[in-house]
Amino acid sequence: MLSDPAIDLCRRYTGETWAGAKERLGQLPQDSPLIPAAQGDQAFLEAQMLRALLEHPTTYTTRPLRIMRVIPYATRPVIRFAADADPDGLADLIAWGVFSTGGRDDLRGIRGLRIIDAGHGRIDVGLLGSDARLRLEGIPEAAWRDAEARRHQTALRFGEVPPFRYQGPTPGEHAFALEHGWLEEAWKEVSGLGSALLRRLLIFRSGADWLDMAGFTKHVSTYGFRLTFAESHWTDHDTLIEHLTHPVCGLALKEDMRTCACAFGERSCRIWFDGPEQAAGRLDLQLVTDQEDCEIAEYNQALTYAGSPHEEIMRVTGRPSGAAVVCAPGCHGRHGKVAFLRRMNEGRRREHA
Repeated sequence: MLSDPAIDLCRRYTGETWAGAKERLGQLPQDSPLIPAAQGDQAFLEAQMLRALLEHPTTYTTRPLRIMRVIPYATRPVIRFAADADPDGLADLIAWGVFSTGGRDDLRGIRGLRIIDAGHGRIDVGLLGSDARLRLEGIPEAAWRDAEARRHQTALRFGEVPPFRYQGPTPGEHAFALEHGWLEEAWKEVSGLGSALLRRLLIFRSGADWLDMAGFTKHVSTYGFRLTFAESHWTDHDTLIEHLTHPVCGLALKEDMRTCACAFGERSCRIWFDGPEQAAGRLDLQLVTDQEDCEIAEYNQALTYAGSPHEEIMRVTGRPSGAAVVCAPGCHGRHGKVAFLRRMNEGRRREHA
């Protein structure tokens, strides 16, 4: 019988509910890993999903990439998004960040991604010409219908083809494949690491109390995470590395280079890792602190505005929701996180009017 500690351990990496994790793990074959690895086209789809989300401009102040849990079924895993306080923003993230935008030189989105089925707050997507599938949950139907309709209108205005339900490659996707086919091949080579990171994404939330997480990719082969901490809630890099390389649920990452000032009393470090032997690619992990009270207070306000739970805000900032302080005399005064979120929401409201 599966032990409770094994279920609790797995949930830290995936964010699954206790009952859901117990049911899924109970269906695994004997001696199977708690988090199965994807293969082939399935791994490629999951890695491309992570890449698309990392590269879409947004704020991740509530959950890693706004994801609340990942259910790592061997086939058709489920990604559950946290709607937060802005369902239209989440729908825009999926409509414009995950699906290809078109154009010969446009790297955004996932080429060949299509809607298989949709309804009841979820979208089943798959890759053209393969059996690779993902289920995206937590996208409000009304918000998604509106986002999809606006993408169709934009495509008509510019003479493009919306990709959501198109039966073959769009002209833009075809042109991209002819011009940059080598990119697809390079992404496939590192898809094992990207898939593995996506399936363990919630360890970044449960294993570290950060104020904000920024994501990025670079050099085709590298997945990057930059975590910003309040000085009083710093998570030592060795602690997070221990989580990421855990022998049961983690990855056999190999440290490649360390440029870290922690040994000299500083609170910042950047560490590169090579992926496991069976999963080529690199992980760029950055940890920095924010010591200014006014900066931490602004993160507090951004978390409050984005709908983070009160308990989570207290845990990562040490202050109640909405707390504010007066800037120190030497402050640069260039605060703008909450103003940015308000401008984004106001833009959406005007667009929907």
